[in-house]
Order: sequence, then C-alpha cells, then structure tokens
Amino acid sequence: EFRRVLFRSEQIADFGARFPAARACTRGRSFVDAATGARLLIPFVLPPLQPGEAPPDYAARMPEHLGRICLLLLQAGASAMGYWDGAELVRHKAEKRYVVRGNGKAQPTHRKTRGKSRYGSRLRLLNWKRLLAGANRRLGLWWSELGEPEQFFVSVPIRSMSDLFAADPAPPIARDDARVRRVPVHAHIPDFRELQRVHRLLLRGRLELPKS
Repeated sequence: EFRRVLFRSEQIADFGARFPAARACTRGRSFVDAATGARLLIPFVLPPLQPGEAPPDYAARMPEHLGRICLLLLQAGASAMGYWDGAELVRHKAEKRYVVRGNGKAQPTHRKTRGKSRYGSRLRLLNWKRLLAGANRRLGLWWSELGEPEQFFVSVPIRSMSDLFAADPAPPIARDDARVRRVPVHAHIPDFRELQRVHRLLLRGRLELPKS
C-alpha cells in the first residue's frame, strides 16, 4: 500500500524510527528498508539525499522553512506562474494567447518543419514571443520586488526551453543555474488551478508500506 505525505521532517524521522535499517538509495529521492521493502519518497522541493544516508540524519539537516519557490508552467498558447514564500502564495499570473494552429500544432514547432509562413502563422509566432517576454518580464519584476527564490521550477517543453531563455527580455536567472529545476510531473494546460495542483505535488512525498 502507499499513501501521500505532506512535507514535514516528522514524517521522515518517524519512518526512520519505524525502519531503523532504512537508507537512502543511490537515485537520491527515497529511503528504502531492504528487509521489508518499505519506501519513503521525499518531496521534490527538498534537498537530494546522500547515498546511504539514514532518515534521522537527513531529517536533522532539512531546512526549517521551505523558503521562496517560483513555479512556471508554459505550453503553446498558455502560461501560469506563481511565487511562494514558504506556504504562502504571494504572486500569481495566468495568461493565454493564440499560438496553436487549427490542427493543434504549436506554431514554433510548425515553423521548424515547414516552409514560409503566412499572416496567421506570423501572428501566432508574434503571440508566442509576447507570451515568453511577458513571463520573463514578470519573473524579473517578482525577483526585484520579492527577492530571488531558492528554487525555480519550470514545466516547459524541451523544444521551447531555448526559446524561453533566448527571449527578450531574458529570464532573471541563467539556464544552468542550480536553482532551475524541471517539474518532474506531467502538467496539463496551464491555468491557476493547474498551477496550484502542480505546486501541491511538489510538496508531497509518498510512503510505500509492505503488505501486512
């Protein structure tokens, strides 16, 4: 069986007390008790585990507070972004623009596989650039007003990551910055509700217990 667990150091300490032989696996996201198969996956927002680390040792070095987290969801034609200080959502914005062709294919992708564009495709490309610029501009504003976050999670199609960091203005953080982390779960069409859902998933771990 398994159940979701919220971000708290107590859960990790309790797991270690129940399964004292549990150690961090080499993949860096879960504690495993080899004898029973019990497993605790830590939330994505937490620092990675050290291979072989015991749960109590990890719980002792966990940050007391989540700190500031920025989350950006971006797909063709839609973006949603939020800035959290601890558990408090202090800024958020969702936006949609016309950048998808009638067959559902994003115009930036279409341009890479087809020939010259017409007026409709030029309009879609312009809106795509505006969507990227608007997101980056808002990120820069939040950085200035609220401070740089400790973590910046992005859910952006791989083919669009270059567009995001090459946009004018550019994001207020370098692409290779260690604080930039890809959202490790599938995100649906960005809107405020989806932004909240993804953020909740980033805060949750998973506890897998052996069948009794």
